[in-house]
Amino acid sequence: MGTWSIHKAGVDDVDDVIRLRRELMRQFGGLTEANAAQWEESARRHLLTALPEGRFHVWLAYARGEAVACSGLVPFERPPAANHLSGLEGYVLNMYTAPAWRGQGLARALLAELMAFAREAGMGKLWLHASEDGRPLYEKVGFAPEPSALEWKVDRA
Repeated sequence: MGTWSIHKAGVDDVDDVIRLRRELMRQFGGLTEANAAQWEESARRHLLTALPEGRFHVWLAYARGEAVACSGLVPFERPPAANHLSGLEGYVLNMYTAPAWRGQGLARALLAELMAFAREAGMGKLWLHASEDGRPLYEKVGFAPEPSALEWKVDRA
């Protein structure tokens, strides 16, 4: 494991989660100086209820006393299907590693923790949207493309 450790985040870790998610949102999520304060307020409000209620799970990797990587999981339940009786699934998001710590196995270790949690919780499927940089890791641990999925984004105009 090297010079880092992983733990599941709680409300005491919200500042670290927000800081890492802020960096992720700046790179991939359209976060700008103009909307950063509003985003942070919304994110904090959400995390302070979603983490203790189990609506969002986050794992943090710490190195030298600082959170340097994170992963997130949103569980949800569908009606049972013939091939998936529990109906429990999870959406993986917010996989992020600070640039100085990339390539050292943190993302793989975070994903392993998340996948073990999902297995123990009885989730029958995990799914995610992958960046080009992240895709090889996900495929190595067993994620496969799902060509039948479509996505609709609500026009907020």
